[in-house]
Amino acid sequence: MTSAIYAGSFDPWSIGHEAILKASLDVFSEVHVLVAVNPSKQGTLGPMARARIIASAIDPCSNWWDQETPFHIDGKIVVATTPGLVVEYAGTHGIRHLVRGLRSTTDFESEFNLYFSNKTIDSRIQTWAVLCPPELLHCSSTYVRSVVGNPAAKKVGTTFVAQCAMLNAPISFGRLFDFILYASTYRFEQEAVDLDIGQLKATLQGLFTTLLRSEEKMRRWLKHEPDLELDVLMSKSKPIIHKAFELHEYPKEIVCSGWLALAQGISEKIQSKKDVSQSLHLLSTLGGSLGRGHIPLFDTSYAEEMNSGS
Repeated sequence: MTSAIYAGSFDPWSIGHEAILKASLDVFSEVHVLVAVNPSKQGTLGPMARARIIASAIDPCSNWWDQETPFHIDGKIVVATTPGLVVEYAGTHGIRHLVRGLRSTTDFESEFNLYFSNKTIDSRIQTWAVLCPPELLHCSSTYVRSVVGNPAAKKVGTTFVAQCAMLNAPISFGRLFDFILYASTYRFEQEAVDLDIGQLKATLQGLFTTLLRSEEKMRRWLKHEPDLELDVLMSKSKPIIHKAFELHEYPKEIVCSGWLALAQGISEKIQSKKDVSQSLHLLSTLGGSLGRGHIPLFDTSYAEEMNSGS
């Protein structure tokens, strides 16, 4: 097994970082995503919060918020933190390869100097540069911090969990939105004419910001003990979602469960099928074009069946 370290401040983790990680996994059998301390940067989130955000971005079906690092994900990713030098962590774990992402010539100059600094400490260290995809050149952590919470931002460039952490909002709210996005993604394998993933992200972002800015709806959400409900839902979802992906089938029961959990959180009460329909209609309205595709993002009739026994 050849391992590598992808280290950074990751404040917060962005879709640009995600692209570098995916490229690294094409080359290395194991990648340690290492949250390191950069003396030149003043962090907005603590190292442990950043690590949990990264793990949640990779595997949104698990609750990383009640666990401690290191996080081991799918046998090929380790998310960890270190208060010391990256090369010291590498030496402790017997790793000789570092992965760095490059977006510009300015990045190259700083990485060039860092390369020789690391070599001075440990001559066995090798550094591998991965160029950022052109469409993600704008997506830095600085950009994310500047637009998070802005209702005009349709593409923030990070997870909903990260946005909640930065805005001091309930983490469980972000977990649910990330889960809905993760589960809904698989429907695009079946129908190319349906909504694309970019449209889904944009409409979910609008819905998320709208609900987040409503204190009344947030108070209702918190009354439903969402952490317990989400853990039960998500713990059973991952294998079903992956199986649906392999079979090119839309995991309707899983996605609808997520939407129903959100509907219950923003409603004063749900006691009948009519209550469920009205709540989901509200979500659809707030989300703009959400659910207008050939295959609905949620099926109100199915949600009604799920809730009919309560």
